[in-house]
Order: sequence, then structure tokens, then C-alpha cells
Amino acid sequence: MNQLRNTLTTPGWRRTVLLRRCLAFLLLLAALLLALRQAGATDERALVFTRPVAAGETLSPDNVSPVPVPDHLLPATALVDPAEVDGQVLAVPAEQGEVVTARRLVGPELAAAFPGDIGTFIPVRPAEPEVIGLLHHGDTVSVITHGGDGTGTEVIATGGRVVLADSREAPGTLLIGFPEEDARAVAAASLATPLAVVLTPTTHENESGTLKSEG
Repeated sequence: MNQLRNTLTTPGWRRTVLLRRCLAFLLLLAALLLALRQAGATDERALVFTRPVAAGETLSPDNVSPVPVPDHLLPATALVDPAEVDGQVLAVPAEQGEVVTARRLVGPELAAAFPGDIGTFIPVRPAEPEVIGLLHHGDTVSVITHGGDGTGTEVIATGGRVVLADSREAPGTLLIGFPEEDARAVAAASLATPLAVVLTPTTHENESGTLKSEG
């Protein structure tokens, strides 16, 4: 004991070596405690994207990977099984490492994310696909057509929400969410007359416009 005390109180090579060994021991102990803590962690596992994915892309299990996610960072609709995304369509772009949630996919959970009773998605194929770029996920739109006498306009449905604006392949497609009755009206009108999708000005003031569409 006296020798140890003398070593600690006497400057020199012996004290330096002893202090370094004590520091190494403390670091090793800290690393061991951290490893034990991580081994005993109970973080839930959730899916994250393994690469950037574009809106409108059909997912496969290869696009995702399960990883531990702390409870306070885990979304309520996070998916945990890679099989859950197989064949699903992504509604909005995703970056590598983002948690996969049901509300990112075209389906009931996404419909529930919109206000009101929007629950039916209807595809619209624009005659001028270059204007699809004016629309973004979540934009509010109205669907109109020309009047019965060929003059003026007739409103088919209002308050639709853009779910997907996919222009990756010609001629491109819009997916719009409506209440069921409005969706049926739009579908019926598309069989007989060209439609136009009009952006609500308060939703996208800088990119307002009218999209012509064929039934």
C-alpha cells in the first residue's frame, strides 16, 4: 500500500505507467457497461428505406430493412415486417434511412390522414402530362368540365386532394382522393367528357393552373 502511495505521489515513469493503466481500465469498464446496456435495450424494430425511393414507385422487401428505433422516435403507423410493403405504392418521395409508415403508402391509412371523409382514390390521366409537375401531394383541387351547351363550365367535384402526381412514364397519372360520392361523379363524367383539374389558389398560390384531362 505504501509502495502504491509512493508511486502515485512521486513524479516519474512509474506513476505515468500506473495512471495510463488505470485510465485504460476505466475506459474498458465504460465500454463494457455500454455494451451491456445496448444488449438489454428494448427498442422496437421498424422498417427504414434502404435507398431513396420516388413517389409512385412500387415497393419490394429489398427496399426496406428492420432496425431498432427508440420509442420516442417511433411513428404510430410505422411498419415492422418487410412483407407489409411488398407491392405497395409509395405516395410521397422518401429518403434513405426514413422510417416507413402506412401513411406514406396508397391505402386506408393515407386516406385517414386527410381531413374530412376522403376515402376513395380515383386515377386521372391528363392529356397534357407536362403539367403534372404543377401538382404536389396534398394539394386541394376541383374537377370541372365544359357546360352541357358547350359554353361555360360545370363543377363535378370540389375539395379533392392530390395523393400522387406521377409523371415518370408517359402519359402520366394523377391519383386524387375524394369522398366516395364525389369520386363516383368524377368517374362517371370521365366516361363522357374531358375533365380539367383546377388547383385551389389558397393551396398553391405560386403554381396555380388548369390541367386538361381525357376520360
